Amino acid sequence: MDQNEYQDIFMAESREYLQYLNEALLSLEKDPNDEEAVQQMFRSAHSLKGMAATMGYDSIASLTHTMENVLQRLRDKTLAASESLADILFHSLDTLEKLLAHLETPKEEEPQVDSLVKKLEQIQEGRPIDTKTDEKAVSATAGEDRFQMEQLAVDAYEQEIIKEAKMKGESVYAAEIFLKKDALLKSVRAFMVLRSIEELGVLIKTYPSAQDLEEDRFAESFVILLHTGRQADEIKNKIVKTPDIESIEIHEFPSGLAEENDEASQKADKALERDPGMELATKTNGNKSNHPVSASKKEKTVRVETEKLDRLINLVGELVINRTRLVGMADSQEKGGLKEATEQLDRITSDLQNAIMKLRMVPIKQVFDRFPRMVRDLAKEEHKRINLVIQGEDTELDRSIVNQIGDPLVHLLRNAVDHGIETEEDRLQKGKEAVAKILLEARHEGSYVAIEVSDDGSGLDPKKLKDTAVKKGIITQEEAASMDEREAFHLMFKNGFSTSETITDVSGRGVGMDAVKKIIEGLNGLVDVQSAAGEGTNIIIRLPLTLAIIKALLVKTNQQVMAIPLENVKENLLVKAEDIRYVKGEKAISVRDEIVPLASLHEKLSSLKEPKELSDKDVSVVVMHVGDKKAGFIVDQMVGQQEVVIKPLGDMLGKLKGIAGATVLGNGEVALILNVATLI
Repeated sequence: MDQNEYQDIFMAESREYLQYLNEALLSLEKDPNDEEAVQQMFRSAHSLKGMAATMGYDSIASLTHTMENVLQRLRDKTLAASESLADILFHSLDTLEKLLAHLETPKEEEPQVDSLVKKLEQIQEGRPIDTKTDEKAVSATAGEDRFQMEQLAVDAYEQEIIKEAKMKGESVYAAEIFLKKDALLKSVRAFMVLRSIEELGVLIKTYPSAQDLEEDRFAESFVILLHTGRQADEIKNKIVKTPDIESIEIHEFPSGLAEENDEASQKADKALERDPGMELATKTNGNKSNHPVSASKKEKTVRVETEKLDRLINLVGELVINRTRLVGMADSQEKGGLKEATEQLDRITSDLQNAIMKLRMVPIKQVFDRFPRMVRDLAKEEHKRINLVIQGEDTELDRSIVNQIGDPLVHLLRNAVDHGIETEEDRLQKGKEAVAKILLEARHEGSYVAIEVSDDGSGLDPKKLKDTAVKKGIITQEEAASMDEREAFHLMFKNGFSTSETITDVSGRGVGMDAVKKIIEGLNGLVDVQSAAGEGTNIIIRLPLTLAIIKALLVKTNQQVMAIPLENVKENLLVKAEDIRYVKGEKAISVRDEIVPLASLHEKLSSLKEPKELSDKDVSVVVMHVGDKKAGFIVDQMVGQQEVVIKPLGDMLGKLKGIAGATVLGNGEVALILNVATLI
């Protein structure tokens, strides 16, 4: 085993230990007397220190060794747990995460740990820490550590800006500007700095927010993030000319933490770079592990590179296609050896397919694990008290879906913290508990997995939503008047929609919720919103269990074979012409006393205008459903049921509304797979 393979094992296990440390520290912060949490942290820090020392990663070994000493004092009860101690330990974990990221992208500048180690040593020795020095160390550490913290707050919109800047060959810098202690009119000085930046490049964000800078709500320093074609020294020389500037620390923003990594779906260690805690099976470890779980449990698992697993699944997909073709050919033969052999091949292939599909299934816990820490940090930033309750984290989903659902859930949780939950004062005035509650739950609903994000905050006001949408030109006044409450709730997913009075670092840019819906629909899923004014908001995402091989109903429309996921098919009907009616100018049929809208599948997909005259012929109708929504679609012919392998479409066709992908049938013909959620 070469050095790179050892490093892959180290990276995977190190991030497991970091996740354990984060979880245990969150528990300790809630209950300072939680001895088991302290023991868990000590064991994890000790194991991580030993691994790092063996690999020769001195910075990681030094920091974890000092953390271990502090944790030993907690074990001995010679040091009491406190909020300030938790903050320092959380900062240590963030720094460890950045050190791991540096190992994967060594071209980036390595984070410095000396100041943090010194601070932990002071705690260990029982010496008081200078609060001002401590704040500056946490925010600066020669400018580097504060930047590391701010990298965690870069949202998806800002990531895209950074990515585009890098593609253009521009540099992205994070700069912390320190004002003199006796500086007057700090907000004016901050404004002058921002004006200088406009001449040098493009400002991406500030910390604190631009609103806080304008209203003088910051201490002696603030951070800016910008992209530019200029050099760092040129930027520094320009800013330092502003009156009352004491010093400037400027560093290049590490691109590896902001850019989308193209290998995220192939290598577990790359997925973990963007999503700590999402451990997706990397490489087999033949060494004895220090993992804080039982040895018997460890021996039951094997780490496998995800790209090898993807290759195996693709081969099984090809086998399923050829199996279907061979079975079709054998059906035309009389009873004999060929027919019996193909029947046996059919059974074996089905068993193999089911076994392989189970390999793709991973618990959604791998995504959920990162959210307690995120919500804790956001709540602290917003000066709110929030209890995040997680349920159903063992619910399993296809790995490809798990990889993509993380970002939408980040947007929903950030939105709940920022917009949904009121301040503690407001909650007490309304007679609510001071500590708000956010529920994150996953559960099975038939062939779907439902993920619910709910809060007990202020809820949604349909009138305000419609007024905002009209004001922003998203809908007309007439459209607003005809909207029901449910339709008004879904306005929040429109591009550019935001009810925020100001843009904040948490949310309010009008891009996040739009991205949520696009990602979910791209996964053949559905998002629904329920809310009551003053009582809170529930957002429910429904996703299929898998996106690889599905059972489908094959139909023909306009001589083209289409595949409809069987889980979306309610029933098939032969509808008489006289049973088709018009309701508010649209076709509809009655199915067991329920009115179901009706449309031609061909005309729906081709965006043709629906003919107003009724046909005098009986028609074949497939009633499809997503959640509680139903619609009937007229097709030319029912072909039959078949297992199909989903193949992604290219960039040219991938954005077609109503199409989820394509498949190759047993006869070699290509059929498009419908995205029922977007059709309905």
